[in-house]
Amino acid sequence: MNVAVKGPEAFADVRRLIVVAAHPDDLETLVGGTVAQLTGRGIQVYSVNCTLGDIGTPDASQTRPALASTRLAETGEAARILNLAQTFNLGHHDGELLPDLTLRAQIARLYRLTKADTLWTFDPHWTGQIHPDHRAAGQAALDAYMPSKMPLYHPEQLNEPGVGLGCLERVFVFSTDRSPDIWVDVTAVYPTKLAASMAHKSQFPHGEESLAWMKELDRRQGQAINTLYAETFKQIDVW
Repeated sequence: MNVAVKGPEAFADVRRLIVVAAHPDDLETLVGGTVAQLTGRGIQVYSVNCTLGDIGTPDASQTRPALASTRLAETGEAARILNLAQTFNLGHHDGELLPDLTLRAQIARLYRLTKADTLWTFDPHWTGQIHPDHRAAGQAALDAYMPSKMPLYHPEQLNEPGVGLGCLERVFVFSTDRSPDIWVDVTAVYPTKLAASMAHKSQFPHGEESLAWMKELDRRQGQAINTLYAETFKQIDVW
């Protein structure tokens, strides 16, 4: 397969990255390799999970609060492995996320708080994005971009210590097959991606064996640039 490759140089100007995902483990399994490369360069990376991931188990004897607590702890361990600057969980229930005004305001506040210059999120417009939480997280993240920069949008947020107007400059989406234009070779950091993903033991109880789907996805993407493992993104033009 021949592709017009833009590699990690697409992120050369990134200094503070915010990744808006739906569930604990989304960041690690879908873009954890590229995140590991960026934190290795000293880039500050902030992780936002919109939901608690509190239905993500086949075990009917589990309770949702107990699972949520477990998944928050797993998120902390994965963040340590990836050397993330900070993680946030917006507290919504798994499987019930909506791209409503509340979620938009929550995300806009984090753009303002973190002073991120770059956003990564799900592509909400890819027809293969069948998980509604993924679509909702991506849509709300994109919808929060513009109002976060406007002083009359939730001005009470600007009264919080350290909070200023949003300063995002660039947006990339992942989990898309709509002509991705960035292909990142993550082979060298794959052990770190695997370790961060396996920190989510409630989701991947058999370790690397449970992540065969992730490795196959990354292998398929790697074939396009003649490497073992790769992750892909699409840059979105914003004005």
